[in-house]
Amino acid sequence: MSGWKVHYRDRYDQDRVSSEMSSREAALKLANDLRYQGSYLYKVEDPNGLTLPKEQVLAWSSDHK
Repeated sequence: MSGWKVHYRDRYDQDRVSSEMSSREAALKLANDLRYQGSYLYKVEDPNGLTLPKEQVLAWSSDHK
């Protein structure tokens, strides 16, 4: 089993995958930070390879400004 990952396109138009994180909270915080730095989020992936719904990621983001 692996950790949480964030898949995104950075502001330099490069596709990236974050290093593995141990918690959902850390992955969502990174996704939020990347969004505000101008990156486009593809998905947040849990340790089982399942993708969190984009609505859930955006809701977390709006609750933790």
